[in-house]
Amino acid sequence: MPSELDLLRSLDDEPHTPSTVDIRRAIADGRRRRIHRGVGYAGAATVTALAVAGASVVAMSPHTPPRTTAGAAPTTASVAPEGEYTIPGTAGWSPAAATPPTRCALNRLPVPDGAPMALVTGADPTGRYLVGRSYPKPGSYQAVIWHDGEARTVMLPGDLEESLQDVNSTGTAVGWSYAEGGKPGTGPVPYVYRDGRVSKLPGVQRGNAYAINEAGAIVGDDDTGNAALVWPSETTEPIRLPLPAGASQGTARDIDEDGTTVGTIDNKRPYVWFPDGTHRALPMPSLDGERATTARVFHIRNGWAIGVASDGLGRDGAADPSSGRTGASAEYARAKAVRWNVRTGEVRVVGAFKGAADAVNAHGWQVGIDGRGRAVLVADATTVALPALASHQPGTLSTIASTVSDDGRTIAGQSDDATGTIQAVVWRCR
Repeated sequence: MPSELDLLRSLDDEPHTPSTVDIRRAIADGRRRRIHRGVGYAGAATVTALAVAGASVVAMSPHTPPRTTAGAAPTTASVAPEGEYTIPGTAGWSPAAATPPTRCALNRLPVPDGAPMALVTGADPTGRYLVGRSYPKPGSYQAVIWHDGEARTVMLPGDLEESLQDVNSTGTAVGWSYAEGGKPGTGPVPYVYRDGRVSKLPGVQRGNAYAINEAGAIVGDDDTGNAALVWPSETTEPIRLPLPAGASQGTARDIDEDGTTVGTIDNKRPYVWFPDGTHRALPMPSLDGERATTARVFHIRNGWAIGVASDGLGRDGAADPSSGRTGASAEYARAKAVRWNVRTGEVRVVGAFKGAADAVNAHGWQVGIDGRGRAVLVADATTVALPALASHQPGTLSTIASTVSDDGRTIAGQSDDATGTIQAVVWRCR
């Protein structure tokens, strides 16, 4: 079961709409990329307080696998023993050299059919392909793909919540949709979009697809919400990645070009599965001189993995004595952005961000929200503030960068316009 910290992370890029899904589905998974806020339907500026007496009551989040209902056995792959599987990728891949940009210009992206709201959730490594979704009207969702600035709708099955999450440089995208009408015991279904066609990923009844690499390998989960899966291709049965001894639950969130996959074990241990079948925990960072007790990893690129860590205060309703907060809000307040090098074992707390960073590129450069509430690019010793569509009240969060290209020249995400409405945007940097 996801931690309360994950629940907070799941809410901050979504407009507030009348939901078609239940609370348990909404809080079952925090796979969104941020930790720091909730969002009102009118825009991205509303900060939401979420903790009550040891549990969080949260706004609806559209993309969560329910627990399997009694009598309904999940369909999933068998567990692969250590060393007895391989994950497709490009061994020895390395990025072209790049220097950090120093300034960025903002452009609003076109949206199909004049939808009033939209956001970007993923991109290919070049930034030429972007994916996300639009909101044609309150309570409705439409998957969207952009290529070189031109937008196209992607018709995923179902008429409820849906989104594309990632795309590679061939334009092959992955995501999920509630294809079964949101009936009790149902959940999201993982899909792949390629050459104008949508196909369900094989081997699971339901689940999520989170990321795809250039070799076409896809990571996600099944309808139990407890299995870390890799589809070697869009047409092959998934591999269920092995867990360490004593673990009961694992998630796989992202996949590198060489097939290295990252995720979290039992909601508290950052983990890496290498393409040769070996796997291990990532080291815990030090927070204020003490070893972190909880950490999660969300993204990886060229061996650079990013996530978040905390000292665990706030879990299970424990109070944070310094703030008076309890539960998830206490852990949120203490969480720090972390970057790992999975090849060398290096781990570093990144103090430039409030909570987790939102994306990382092949040089380890990251985008996220700084302590002043601004969207920023942090590239080595360089920090570039990303302009917003409009000025908003100081201290509110109105702009989020969700992707960054390998050369750092293309960043995409969302920004509130002058009316406080979320718009899909792209920054061109130099």
